[in-house]
Amino acid sequence: MTPWREVIVSLELFWPALLVAAALAVAAGISGLFVALRREGLAALAMPQVATLGVAVALRIGWPSLPVALAALALMIALLAWTGSGAAADMTLSACFVGALSLSILVIVNAAAHVNDIQNRFVGSDLAVDRLETVAAAPLLLILGGAMAALWRRWLLLAQAPAAAELAGLRPRLWEMLFHVLLAGVVLLGTNYVGVVMVLALLFLPAAAVLPWTGRIPQALSGCVLVAVLLLAAGFVMSVRMGWPFSHSVGGIGFVTMAASRAAARVCGR
Repeated sequence: MTPWREVIVSLELFWPALLVAAALAVAAGISGLFVALRREGLAALAMPQVATLGVAVALRIGWPSLPVALAALALMIALLAWTGSGAAADMTLSACFVGALSLSILVIVNAAAHVNDIQNRFVGSDLAVDRLETVAAAPLLLILGGAMAALWRRWLLLAQAPAAAELAGLRPRLWEMLFHVLLAGVVLLGTNYVGVVMVLALLFLPAAAVLPWTGRIPQALSGCVLVAVLLLAAGFVMSVRMGWPFSHSVGGIGFVTMAASRAAARVCGR
């Protein structure tokens, strides 16, 4: 079998997961831009770990994983809303990240099968995915990404001038909660179907590669989505041809792309 024929066969076999991954690339590319501009990196790092903790708890008690992961993220968002913004929020997010990272293993430490399940959730390999659920997840991810893009002015206003937003009667805390809800939705679906590594790669790397080249949000949004989709396609081809893990291929190629983009921008004085 020729290398490219192998890629085509893999596409035919894994199209449901790839469909969700493509939708994730769009939603995460959009969301990642605002994560970068609003300096929400800690939230983006903590959410996949909290979702994984929910999955671990669900595996341990024998419940469906998605509702429990959703409940875990809801508790985190409620805690973040209660804490407020600033240094207190950063400390809360840091604690959530470390706590979820530790507890997700401790909850299932004596169950070898569940340990493998959690590892697979992290790297995105060998996940048992129902095709109907997978096809349903793709539109949800696109809706979440579209909502995030449609409200871009609101997200930036709240991040750059919260006092002005409050004086205008916008209720910043409710809008901040909505931002975290949309971000959590992208993270939850991505973590459930393609793994934590893929989610983080598509959230952080496209925005980091694109932002040095444009100061306008519409162009940056388009660029982030384009780069995310291209990274996904390149990562899939390399994973098939080289036998590399899919998520790590996307992350590795994305990191090289980001580093090259920033180096070129520095040389060009951007």
